[in-house]
Amino acid sequence: MADTIVLFPHCTWETFPYRAMIESAGRGRDVYVVASEAAMAGAPERYRAIAPEALADIPWACTAAIVTHPCWIYEVAGRQPEALVLLLPAELEQGDEAYLHCRDALCASATLVVAGSEPFYFEQWFRRGRVFMQDGIDTAADAIAAAAVSDAVSGKGVASLARLQLLRRCDFREEQLKVLLPSAMQSFFQTVYSYLLGDADKAEQLGKAAFERAIFSGDSGAIPTYFRFLSAVRLLQGRLSEAIDTYGISSVTDHERDAFSELVGLQAAGRDRLASALLYRLNDDFRHAAELLESLVGSSDLDSDARSRATELLVDVYLLSGRPDAALPLLETSPRSVQGRLKRLQLEGKVLALQGERHAAVHAMLQAAMTGMEPLKAIAELAAVDYKAHQLAEGEYA
Repeated sequence: MADTIVLFPHCTWETFPYRAMIESAGRGRDVYVVASEAAMAGAPERYRAIAPEALADIPWACTAAIVTHPCWIYEVAGRQPEALVLLLPAELEQGDEAYLHCRDALCASATLVVAGSEPFYFEQWFRRGRVFMQDGIDTAADAIAAAAVSDAVSGKGVASLARLQLLRRCDFREEQLKVLLPSAMQSFFQTVYSYLLGDADKAEQLGKAAFERAIFSGDSGAIPTYFRFLSAVRLLQGRLSEAIDTYGISSVTDHERDAFSELVGLQAAGRDRLASALLYRLNDDFRHAAELLESLVGSSDLDSDARSRATELLVDVYLLSGRPDAALPLLETSPRSVQGRLKRLQLEGKVLALQGERHAAVHAMLQAAMTGMEPLKAIAELAAVDYKAHQLAEGEYA
């Protein structure tokens, strides 16, 4: 159980949207806020402002870090708090490439994630468990998210609460569909809820309805979004052949057609699990893909070609999920090719930065820069994120 909370905010206390959540979780605990005194105006008197340079004195093994901006990541990196809670407002869910790298890595390492919008909520469920949403619309679901934050700070598991909220959100959406004229997107959201809950038959029914509404309304996402997702739904039902055919119908670009050809070839070769993993990955369901690929990479039954492809896909899935630390051990220790050495050094730099080893990270990136300019971009991104964190600490939130 954490006896201290350190809050890394994205705005002043007066405009902070999670005040009630922090006040509830902070009862009986020391609460520090990485902010200027001016930004603390209106906060409870017992809350104390703390400067980034004083964070080293915090007893992190019994401290919960609550973060509301991705650019705090390197201030949290390497500290190993007892709990890491990410509360991400909807307006901070998107950004440039460097920003998204920080966001994804922070999400991947968090004890739980509280999203501010439904699309991001779904995205995170496709990458990990222990995901919540708080949007101010569904008060029952919001209460579950608040309870989960308090439980995480208290050292309790939150997986059951995450599923409970998922069920509640599904019921809430279903209630809305009964009283509103549902759009294709609303029906699609309900499809995703059913899919995440493992009800593939209901997901297929809703997915077909979403696709039909999209067709009739002239929605450009009818084929690449609504219809294609039916391939993941049918895969969840255990209907691999139909799932592959469904993906093939939705294939438009050369890349998609090549992926379809690979799926067909894998199934023809009897590599159903590898085909399934690839199809989940093509639907951005990285969680299901990783589960299959991890079992394949650890299996003694695969031939060298299949193992190599499974490993390649697993590295890809880990990186897309913000988990470079999981991807690194899968790469060759001493790559022979220049490209292989570059990739490994870049990845080592990212992992070291996320472990709080700043100087070692920059050293690895500089070594990588000997083979190209891209690593220098990574060093510049690291500096830019540090600068943004400095601005946040000084109360410059614009």
